[in-house]
Amino acid sequence: MQNEDAPLTIDPAKTALILLHWQNDIASPGFKHARNHPERLAAAHTLEHTQAVLEASRKKGVLVIYVNGGHRPGYPDVGDRRVPMFQGVVEDSSCIRGSKGAEVVDQLKPQAGDIIILNFSPDGFCYTDLDLILRNKGITDLVLSGFSTNWAVETTAREGASRGYFVYTLEDCCNSTTDEMHNWSVTNILPRLGAVIDSKAYLAALSAI
Repeated sequence: MQNEDAPLTIDPAKTALILLHWQNDIASPGFKHARNHPERLAAAHTLEHTQAVLEASRKKGVLVIYVNGGHRPGYPDVGDRRVPMFQGVVEDSSCIRGSKGAEVVDQLKPQAGDIIILNFSPDGFCYTDLDLILRNKGITDLVLSGFSTNWAVETTAREGASRGYFVYTLEDCCNSTTDEMHNWSVTNILPRLGAVIDSKAYLAALSAI
């Protein structure tokens, strides 16, 4: 977690909230690829925390960016199918463009002015224009929320830090398939890439502006 002695400050003009893979196929009940995810999200109130962050960010003028899995039919845009993470996406027919499963979950629907980016891997930067948009907007700080912590969030945080951004990970606005996976990332990896905070600290920083 961030050093409690250092007060968190957020500059909306230089900050982007990045929502990673909050889609029905991944996070909503009844969708094959979601597996145990909806139950875990409900137990931890992950979507409620994220919704509060999203609404406050919009009110303060923070740039909101959705990074959504958006595959073409037949999956010509996925990596080598011998890789297990790609096998699962294909086998579950997950996140096909235009499908109900590829839509953002109801609690976090995009609004006018939000930016939507389609991607094909856990990394929000890989094969996308995310970096170009961030630099054109003068963004220096990234605030991450998504599923899963140890895949989309961690991979995007690694790449963001490598590209020179400061990365805040909202611990209670992320989740994974197990507590072990989530906790390992937020304890051992993500603090090395920026700061791990919670939604309460982020909301307090916004309210102080």
